[in-house]
Amino acid sequence: MDIERTMLWAGLLTGLFIYLAFQTAFARTKETSVGEGTGELLKKSRVVGNLAEHAPLMLIMMMMLENDGSEGFVTLLGLLFFLCRLAHVYGVLYQDGFGPSENPARAAGAIGSWVLMGLAALACIF
Repeated sequence: MDIERTMLWAGLLTGLFIYLAFQTAFARTKETSVGEGTGELLKKSRVVGNLAEHAPLMLIMMMMLENDGSEGFVTLLGLLFFLCRLAHVYGVLYQDGFGPSENPARAAGAIGSWVLMGLAALACIF
């Protein structure tokens, strides 16, 4: 099984996760030792948690698709998914608001991730 492309994106997403986890841990030392906290700590806690919720399933689907011979599609999925996750992080941490008009980076990151996961799921099914 040759999954070099998925391994690249797994490594990059893990690097992003570790960076966000450290940011959360450092913020936690200033506010509380347990729980999500409030304000900036809550935002940092949610971006790391959100990445942990979405990345594993996407990586599993990418690995299966790559193993099935869809290397180019996996490369595109990985790149776009990584960019969506970066947009989501930026939107949550550095912009205010919830809706697409108030926080386009967060909306684009979240919706883009869901669309890509949906495309990967359909490719796995068909």
